Amino acid sequence: MTPPRGGWLAAAPGITVAAFALPIGAGLLGTLLPAFGILPALGRTTPSLDPWRELAALPGFATSVRLTLVTGFAATILAFLLAMGFCAWAWQRPLARRIGAWLAPVLATPHSALALGLAFLIAPSGWLLRLVSPWGTGFDLPPDVATVGHPSGAALVLGLVVKEVPYLVLMTIGALSQVRAGEALAVSRALGYGRAATWFKVIVPQVYPQLRLPVLAVLAFSLSVVDVALILGPSNPPPLAVLAVRLFQDADLRFWFPAAAAA
Repeated sequence: MTPPRGGWLAAAPGITVAAFALPIGAGLLGTLLPAFGILPALGRTTPSLDPWRELAALPGFATSVRLTLVTGFAATILAFLLAMGFCAWAWQRPLARRIGAWLAPVLATPHSALALGLAFLIAPSGWLLRLVSPWGTGFDLPPDVATVGHPSGAALVLGLVVKEVPYLVLMTIGALSQVRAGEALAVSRALGYGRAATWFKVIVPQVYPQLRLPVLAVLAFSLSVVDVALILGPSNPPPLAVLAVRLFQDADLRFWFPAAAAA
């Protein structure tokens, strides 16, 4: 077998792209076709918008969409602002040299494990309330307050923020090595700007082009997450990703069509 011109490494980029593109393309096609009513295995061969109408007619669908958009964008914006604020405080301090080692365990923790731990902390009978009860709160029984699974999705936003802030901090540290952040900080401080103002007015615009894709990755994950939403998010109606999974798992195969539309 004759190796390609330039050796095997020359063909590696094309092979890598194909290895990723083929399964993604197959999965996308297998979702798009049922979303428009085409699934020969179930006897549907005519394109139709009925799956979209069925999806829109599901009880709580509009609430699921609104919940998904609100929690996804809120978690992304809060995670970005907190990551930038932390970097503004820690940059050029001795702490900054050890951030990577401290963030590694958090980044390596599965999202579902972190969500379970957070649920054990903030639940009405969770560890945080147990630490201050009954001597601090007067509660002998868990209060009738919905924290985990609140209809607003606040617990889901909190879980996503806790997980994504370390990721954005690590990406920011990497991006800072590609800009002259130290010189910009020194010049701005010499002109009388405070540390926070310098960071958000001078440094963030320089590093954001490198952070744009990580921020979009956080947004995409926050809008489509299933495991964290199952643990921390509301269940009736659930976020759109959870709704799609429930429809796919239904014993009635007719729900595959609105499930594909939701996906």
